Amino acid sequence: MKNFIPTALALFLCFSSSFGQTTFSKIAEFKIDLLYPVEIIDYHPAKKQYLGYINQGSKGNKIALFSENGKVLVSEKLQGEGPNQIVESINQIALAEDGTIWIHSSQNLYQYDQNLKKVNKIAFRSKYNVTLYSPKKLTYFYENGVKGDNSFVSQPSGYSTFFGFTDFLKENLIEVFNPKNKNTYNLAPVLGRSNFSKLDPSIESIYAPVYSLDKSRGKLYLTTTLDDEISIIDLKSKKKTEALKIRHENFPVLKSSSISLNNIASKGPINLGAKNDNIYVLSDGTVLLEYIRAISPGVYEQKITENQNYNHFGDPSYRRLILIRNGKQVGEDIQLPYGEIAMLLPDDTLLIKLLNPDEEEDFTRYGIFELK
Repeated sequence: MKNFIPTALALFLCFSSSFGQTTFSKIAEFKIDLLYPVEIIDYHPAKKQYLGYINQGSKGNKIALFSENGKVLVSEKLQGEGPNQIVESINQIALAEDGTIWIHSSQNLYQYDQNLKKVNKIAFRSKYNVTLYSPKKLTYFYENGVKGDNSFVSQPSGYSTFFGFTDFLKENLIEVFNPKNKNTYNLAPVLGRSNFSKLDPSIESIYAPVYSLDKSRGKLYLTTTLDDEISIIDLKSKKKTEALKIRHENFPVLKSSSISLNNIASKGPINLGAKNDNIYVLSDGTVLLEYIRAISPGVYEQKITENQNYNHFGDPSYRRLILIRNGKQVGEDIQLPYGEIAMLLPDDTLLIKLLNPDEEEDFTRYGIFELK
């Protein structure tokens, strides 16, 4: 086990990082002692458990439950053809309120118990066939505010379902499935976006919904990967009730007369542009938008000489937060501590995967940060 922590990282772990009026303060840290990388996706506050997966490379992913201090409680490879496995790709996972695990593929919704044994399978028809190699967070809400009547958003946030849909401008951004009545419905048409007139069909493969659900208020906070507005949609009426304007510091294509691939810098198939990536909604209604800044072709060329697998979408130094309080953007872009946000925890703290830029560690480290 490596115990050495480089000086730059050690300094980072010892102080709070201040950016203008916003401060990140690390209040806790834990590590998961596995050689394989670990991604945490969800958290159950009553059971004090994390849900995520262990990335075993060519061997595939293991879905796993972890304790609060990073101990592996149970893990299983659920992708496969065995009786307890899923043949389709595992696109989304989540912890239900009772601690069971929901697993979502493109055409089925599965329920597993705390021992990762399959207990239920519900088929549904989706207009979109999404295949992911690593699962994302499954988002659900209570239909008409009734607990137990769960409705699930079938498309993972941030991932395009429009590849091959040259007429995607006529589509909806959100598809919802309700297992109780086996009903699937759509909401939030692309036509309703504030920058709709600038959208070009060429962006079909990179244009995607980015959303967060506020179950307590029955609201959907929705933007897209290429957008300057967050819409707030009432989940009962399915109508937009408010729009939050966004001011990015570095998002060149949004200033163009046309949002098209021709106006987004690239290097071969590599997109060098900016994109909205995540939305987090705090208990007081404060909204955090996480986006990735554009990278210049010159800087990219320099980076690629140092690491031929470099992609700025995976570089935490290009990630920024925009803070929106009481419907208004506060201050400028907020730079994150060195790492990647894994999720917003129930007490409004952020779980951040800490990355060591100097060497590859044989464990995975997470920090819990308070934002002030």
